[in-house]
Amino acid sequence: MKRDINSNGYIFLYATVLVVVVAVLLTVTALWLQPYQQRNKENEKRMMILSAAGATDEGKITYVDGELPVYLVNDTVTVLPMQGNGLWGPIWGYLAIAPDGKTVLGVKFDHKSETPGLGGEITTEKFQSQFAGKQILEDGKTKPVDFDAISGATKTSTGVKEMIDKTIQQYQPYFVKQ
Repeated sequence: MKRDINSNGYIFLYATVLVVVVAVLLTVTALWLQPYQQRNKENEKRMMILSAAGATDEGKITYVDGELPVYLVNDTVTVLPMQGNGLWGPIWGYLAIAPDGKTVLGVKFDHKSETPGLGGEITTEKFQSQFAGKQILEDGKTKPVDFDAISGATKTSTGVKEMIDKTIQQYQPYFVKQ
């Protein structure tokens, strides 16, 4: 008996088998790649922390377990994780504080979906370098960090400002007791 390969039933069966085979292959591949993806995420986080602190690839990062997460780089530089909102989604970064506990040593920002050339500029060295040397503590009180916003990216710039100010405010007890 010859099968009619132009029938609706045959086409439906063929498409179903093809979809199932591709789905299984994609699932197996995704599961196989998961550990590598996780390792890459952890490495990216490590590189961002070290970069914010101005350290090299070989810097030592110590996680200080407490009420708020704190990273110490080479046992001297305090690095604080930050999270905020940009125009199109979450933004995040790391704020490195010099050993004096009141001066910004550096920052590193990233985003998932900001507009290239506008909000996406938060990841550039030009934007991030303006934070170095800013004071976050004055007379035992936190103070807002001023910076030049990105023209055309008001929402993202506002998100960065709120993220930094919120982080500094949250960590005020940490800096005052240092």
